[in-house]
Parts: sequence; structure tokens; C-alpha cells
Amino acid sequence: MPNGDAHPFEVQLTQWLEVHELPDDWSAPQLALLLDHLEIEGVEEGDQLDMAIMGLQDLDADDAADLVLQTVFAERLKPGVRQNLIDDLEDDRPWEDFADLRHQPGIFSAMTLLQKAFPTRFGKPDIARVEVSIRGEDSQARRWLQGEIDPALLLRLLAGGMPDRAVLRRLFGEALGGIRFDEADAILWRVERNSPADAAVTELTLYSSLQWFDPLKEADTWSVQAWPDAPPRAVEE
Repeated sequence: MPNGDAHPFEVQLTQWLEVHELPDDWSAPQLALLLDHLEIEGVEEGDQLDMAIMGLQDLDADDAADLVLQTVFAERLKPGVRQNLIDDLEDDRPWEDFADLRHQPGIFSAMTLLQKAFPTRFGKPDIARVEVSIRGEDSQARRWLQGEIDPALLLRLLAGGMPDRAVLRRLFGEALGGIRFDEADAILWRVERNSPADAAVTELTLYSSLQWFDPLKEADTWSVQAWPDAPPRAVEE
């Protein structure tokens, strides 16, 4: 560990599941925005999803995909980039091939809705849902697990249960072993705490792409030395 501040943890994988959507991914406000793009008015909140699907089905699949991507990304994707992405949506797990990691969850979310509207055109998207129990083995390790947990710390903990050939370890080996892992929060799509912040064992549910979490499928329990990222100011100094 470059900064000499690694501490011991024990991690147990309690569940690994393949899932096809993120919980509550299409919220009422987001569906309302999509319905506005579709020029559909007066829809009750409980009917939004069904009406959105029907509205999309009235369009050509490419036009529907463009509207869904506009709803998800707004101005964050330029029209030309959006069009190129539409051409790739029929590929297997198109989010995994998108260079900007921060946009990958949004592409997955778009796919979940498009697949409901056009099940013969778009494949059913799949990601991993992982449940882990983490125990800090000394006082500092336990402190790091309280409150909001640093994403880089979490990925270093998870990487300890993966083989050397895992994509995460091969692509980000330097960041995993260093003091900054700036892509960590983009790789962890969602983190849910299932235990009190001061519990002796921290229980989490994590969601991310199969390219990152598939190597954990056969994991059980492992011990690992890990650490959170150093603050950006410390790195600059």
C-alpha cells in the first residue's frame, strides 16, 4: 500500500444474483418527463409505466430509443453520440462498451424500458446484484465502515475476492493498489446499506455490471487489506 495505511477486513459474499432492472429505476418524475416527450397528458402516477410503454410502441423503435435516451441523459449526450448509441443498443450489454463509465447505468436503464416496449428487438438486460457482509478487524477499519463508505475502499474489498484475471483487477490494478481510484463511484452503480452504521458487521447490497461483478460469483469468504482513497488535495501535494 503506497501510503502505508492499509487495514484488515473480512468479507463474506452472502448472495450473488443476476437481475434485469434496478429497483425503482424509472421514478414517477422521470416517467412524467418521458410522457411529456411523447405528448401524452393526464396520466395517473400508477398508470405512467404502462402508458409510456404504449406510447413508445406507437413509434419506430429507433425514434423510441432516441426519446428514452433523451429522457435519461438530457443534454449530457450530444445528438450524434446518442445516434451512434442507438445503433449499438441491439448488441449484447451495450453499456459495457460505452467508454464513459458514468453513463453506463443510464444506458442500462434505457434498455430496461426499451426491452419492455420492444421485446423482440432489444435483448433483456442483465446486471449483478451482490450482497456482502464486511467486518473491520481493527478500530480504524471499523471507522471506515461507518457512515458513507468510500467507493474505492469498497472496490478494494471486493477485488480481494476476485481472481487475478478478473476484468476489474486487470484494467484497474494500478488504481486498486494506489491512493486514488477516481472511477470507483462510477463502477459501483448503487450501494444500499442493510445494517446500522455502527453495526459490528456491515451488510451491503451492491449493483453493477456483470463485467465487474461476475468474478465474485464463486467467491465465499476472504480476508483483505484495504484502504479508502486519499483526498485529492493530498494527492496534489
